[in-house]
Amino acid sequence: MKKKTDLRILRTKQSIRKAFYELIQEKGYEAITIQDIADRAMINRNTFYLHYQNKPNLLDTCINELLNELKDAVILCPISINSFSISMLETVMQTVLEHISRNITFYYAMLIEENRIYQFRAKMESIIKDKLNEGWNPKENAPVAISKELLLEYLVSAFMGIVIWWIKNDQPLPANEAAAQFSRIVTYGHLKAASTSAEE
Repeated sequence: MKKKTDLRILRTKQSIRKAFYELIQEKGYEAITIQDIADRAMINRNTFYLHYQNKPNLLDTCINELLNELKDAVILCPISINSFSISMLETVMQTVLEHISRNITFYYAMLIEENRIYQFRAKMESIIKDKLNEGWNPKENAPVAISKELLLEYLVSAFMGIVIWWIKNDQPLPANEAAAQFSRIVTYGHLKAASTSAEE
C-alpha cells in the first residue's frame, strides 16, 4: 500500500515540475502563479502546498536536485594522473550534454532566452569549474605559462557557450560529437581546428 502512495506522490511532483518548466519557458519565472502551475498540472492549490511551500521553494528544489544529479555524474569522470587532460575535458562535456538531454525541458527553462534563471547558470558553472580545477595538476616546480585562474575562466566560459548553443539549437550534434569538436577547438585553437575539420 505504501508503495502505491509513494508512486502517486512521485507522479504528482513530476506533473508539478513539468508544468513549472513549461510555464517558465512561456511566461518567465516572475509571471507564474501557483494557480498557473496547479491548472497546468491538473491539481488543486492545496495539493501543490502539500509538496512545496511556495514558488521559490519549488524553484530551489528543482535546481538543487538536478544540479546534484549533474554533480554526481561529473564527479565520476576520470582524472588524468598527469597534467590537465584534454580527454578529461571532452569526457566532462559529453557527460554534461548527456545529462542535459535527459532533462532538456528543465535546462531550456533555466538557461535559454530572457526567461533564464541566472542563479542556475552560476551554480552550474561552479560545478564545471570545480571539476576542471580538480584536473589541474601541473608538475611540481614546473613553470606555468598561463594564469590558472584565467585558464579556468576561459574554459568554463567556452564550455557554457557550447552547452547553451547545443540546447538552443535543439541538440544539433550528438553529445559525443559536440564534445569531441569542443576538445579539438581547445587543443588546436579555433582557426586550426576549423581547417583540420575541413581537410578531414
